[in-house]
Amino acid sequence: MLFFALILSFLSLSHADSSSNLCEVLNLENCSGVSKQARRSSARSMPSSATASQFNPANVSHDRGLGVETIYQPGQSASINFVAGTGKTGAALVNSRLENAFFGNRVPELEADFLARRDKDDQYKGEKTALAAGASLWRGRYFGIDLGLMGKYHPEIKRVNPGAGLSARIGNILTLGAAYYQDDYYLEFKDRSNLRTGVPYATEYGRPDFQERFYVTNFFGGLSLGRLFLDAGVIHTRYKFYQDDQTVQLYSAAFIWGKFLFNLALRHEYTPQWKYTKDGPVDERRQNETYGAIQYSFSKRVIVGVHHNYYLLRELAGSLTVFL
Repeated sequence: MLFFALILSFLSLSHADSSSNLCEVLNLENCSGVSKQARRSSARSMPSSATASQFNPANVSHDRGLGVETIYQPGQSASINFVAGTGKTGAALVNSRLENAFFGNRVPELEADFLARRDKDDQYKGEKTALAAGASLWRGRYFGIDLGLMGKYHPEIKRVNPGAGLSARIGNILTLGAAYYQDDYYLEFKDRSNLRTGVPYATEYGRPDFQERFYVTNFFGGLSLGRLFLDAGVIHTRYKFYQDDQTVQLYSAAFIWGKFLFNLALRHEYTPQWKYTKDGPVDERRQNETYGAIQYSFSKRVIVGVHHNYYLLRELAGSLTVFL
């Protein structure tokens, strides 16, 4: 947290903009906390700045001040993320609970662990923390481009993996984004057997655990049509643990109506991970999921929301975002 605060202080001192946002100057009635979505450089239909920055570090908030985002699923500990911006630069500190969630990359899990947590509606318990920072390289009337850098730290492997992303705005309608980053995961076999082959993992891999560094590439494009935002993106990952690559296609939409923000998204995934059903696991490579959310601004600084399937558990979760 101290390291994060130092970065924010440096950004504030070196890139602060004396000009103010029109919402702040004119105090317009239609300005609300949810309208901050429109200030993101790309992926504007994603439900939060933390979600967008995890996908591409160039998408960090360009709003001014510090924001605290939390999402809570009953029976689970709350996920807390921090985002901040000066108008031209931004930073985000995001925990890894966004992995294996609707808008995140799917990290390999042992089938037995995956099925056990799905039976209990437990979230994926990631231990990593991601720090993203971004800045506007050019911001003109008809064109803008942002650069972002990211580092992910895995406490068990004790390694920081780097990443970078770009996002661009063409006119006030088209946005584009791309990112590439390294990541890793750790699996402990504990004498369990592979459900596909029946062979103990320790025998199959010749060791009691497994860790791998992998690479993620994603692309995102979107349209901004007034208060309506439409985006489409793809996440591509290659693992040694699986024989097949993994591809996630995301289609999302957001609409701002007064103080309300409505989110709707589709996730089409080709994954080696087995599909979960109440009747047992199914070896189905193509899997589809839907997501929906309603968020409301009590003021320019406080947003509350209700989300369905945010953690890919078909669950309901609540969110609270506070801008300081």
